[in-house]
This record gives sequence, C-alpha cells and structure tokens, in this order.
Amino acid sequence: MKECGPRLVISMKVAMVDPSAFTPPYDHHLCAGLAETGCELTLFTTDSDYFLWDGDTSYRRLAYFYSHTNDLYSGRDVSFGRTVVKGTEHIVDMSLFVRKIRAMDPDVVHFQWLPLPIVDRLFLQALRRVAPLVLTVHDTTPFRGASTSPIQLLGAESVYELFDQLIVHTPMSQDELVAQNIRSRDISIIPHGILQYPPQPSETEDTDTSTILFFGTIKPYKNIETLLEAYAELPADIRETVELHIAGSPKMDVRPLRERATALGVQPSVHWDLRFVPDAEVPGLFSDADLIVFPYDDIDQSGALLTALQYETPIVATDIAGFASVLTDGKHGYLVPPKNSEELSDAMNRILSDTELAARMSENIGDLVESIPSWVDIARRTCEVYRSVV
Repeated sequence: MKECGPRLVISMKVAMVDPSAFTPPYDHHLCAGLAETGCELTLFTTDSDYFLWDGDTSYRRLAYFYSHTNDLYSGRDVSFGRTVVKGTEHIVDMSLFVRKIRAMDPDVVHFQWLPLPIVDRLFLQALRRVAPLVLTVHDTTPFRGASTSPIQLLGAESVYELFDQLIVHTPMSQDELVAQNIRSRDISIIPHGILQYPPQPSETEDTDTSTILFFGTIKPYKNIETLLEAYAELPADIRETVELHIAGSPKMDVRPLRERATALGVQPSVHWDLRFVPDAEVPGLFSDADLIVFPYDDIDQSGALLTALQYETPIVATDIAGFASVLTDGKHGYLVPPKNSEELSDAMNRILSDTELAARMSENIGDLVESIPSWVDIARRTCEVYRSVV
C-alpha cells in the first residue's frame, strides 16, 4: 500500500461491483477518480453497448456478469423469460465472483448495487471473510418502487448489516438510514459529482422552437403525467413554440401516458424518445434543451440532475431533498411542490417567456458547477472510508 493525495490516504486494491450496470456513468467517474489517486481498481459489471468509455479507462473493467443472458437476448425484441434466466445466471455468477475475489485478495469490495439482495446476502457473508465490504446506497427506498421483480425488494434493507460501511450522497439519505436503525457512525456522506459525458457534435438545426427536456429512466415516481398536464396548461402562445422531449427507457407501461397526452391535446408536440439513450447522444440532448424538468415525488440524489448542471440550462424540479440540497429556488430555476401541475406549469412559463431570467439562471448554474467537488476529491473521501474499515 502507499499514500495518495495530500493527506494520509491509502491507495488500495479495490474491487468495484455493479453487476447489472445500473449506473455506468457514476461507476466510470468514481473508478477513474480512484485510479487517479493511485488505487488499483477493477470494476466488475456487465456488457453495456451504450457505454461510451470502452477501451479508454484508467482502471480495469470486466464484463463479468450475465454473459449468457446477454448473448441469448442480444438483438431480440421479445424478452420473455429474461428475468428468470438472468436471475439464475446471477446466482451462478455470484458463486464464481466469490472465488474470483478470493484469488484477487483485494483490500476492499465496494458494491454500488445489489440486484437480488435476498440471494446476494449469502454471497456477501462469504465475501466479508475475504475483505471489508462497502455499499453505496443510491436509493434509501429500494428501487423506488420500480423494481424489475418483487423479489428484488426482499431483504433489500436488512442486507445493510453485512457491510462495514455505507455511503450516501446527502444528509437526508443518512437520516433515512438512521430511521431504519442503522448507526450514524456506519454511514459516510460523500457527495455525487458531475457526470461529464465526452462532447459530441449536435446534429440539431437551429429553429424557432424551444425544447423542454425530461431525461432519465421512466418510472412511476418521476410523475411524467404531472409534466404532461403542466405542459398542457402553458399559455397557448408559449406552447405553440415549445416541444416537450421525453427521453429515457421505460420501466413502466407508457400507454396510459400517451393516452393522457392525447386527451390533453398535446400529443403532437410531445417527442417520445423511449429507449436507453446511448451515452454518445446525451450531450446533444442537453445542449439542445432550453429548460430541463424533474417532476419527481421522491429521490435521494439524481444522476440526471448531476448530468444536467454542466450544460447550464435552467431547471424546474420538485421541492424535495434530493433537488433542494443542490438547487436554490429562484436562482438556478424553480422548486415546486410534487404532483402540482399548476405550479409546475407556472414555473416553466416564467422561464420560457423571460430570456433575461433564463440567462441569469444559466449563469448561476455555471457558478454552482464550480462548487461541486471533483471526482478526485470524491475519490479521496472514498479512500478515507476504505481506510476506516481495513
């Protein structure tokens, strides 16, 4: 082991684990930061065709999980039985992963996500005999009610006791875990950094039409219906020049949302981009947006928000801790009550109809970005967590 950074931070051999590649951009930025501090880093994950940084990483990345499932369902529109096949392969892969970790002998094993907690706990018990275990709790409410299968929720909270330290991004998340009888000394707060995608040329032509962007996985708690209602409530002269772009992979039935858009009379002005947007296309989406909206009713911290900030576009979000901990109402955009289409619409209208206000908010967001910790700083704080458990 050796020191890294200006303080006594131990550079370690780290096994980072995100079996289902739930958060590839976050994984990449954290791993790159840890590698820059001098840590020997291996990310164990699965194949991600949309992953932008293949072949250009300062750490080792192994597509270790679900190779047979990926091969079986590659290029297939129908995914019947995929959950069962993947769940079965998960058990096999985790068994092999324990052997791999024993041979690797890392200083710490850091999980980002546990796809199947009720099963994973059996393997965690074996892994903790090899090295200390750390878990980043991205969602203190497991899967935010949008799990692929109900079995994913089984044991999702009780598994915390098997980890030597938990990492969260906000004080609110720490409070949530303490309320679940986790000792505060077992929880470390490390902020989420800006997710920076390599810039790509935009193919969008200049038009007189403005764009409201919703970006991210489409799940019930993100309240797309409220956004559609708010869009429909915009003054007619504003709505005629504004397109609503909804981009993200659905984890719910979107037919009722489309039907709601039709009933509201806005369907022709809604661009439904219902897919997992490849990383290479993300910069263009945000660069072309004039307003970004997050109408969620619950979130610990949002990777989409931490992606959006670098584009210095005004934001309207709900006044919940995950957004209020980053954004200031009236300065970077507006914070509105959840599930309130009238106030959401009013906030969007104020920004879209006032170019000077939008410009000031954009400038303020630029200043905000400068205040968010770098990934090297985040990595050093993470190293301190590692040091505390070895």
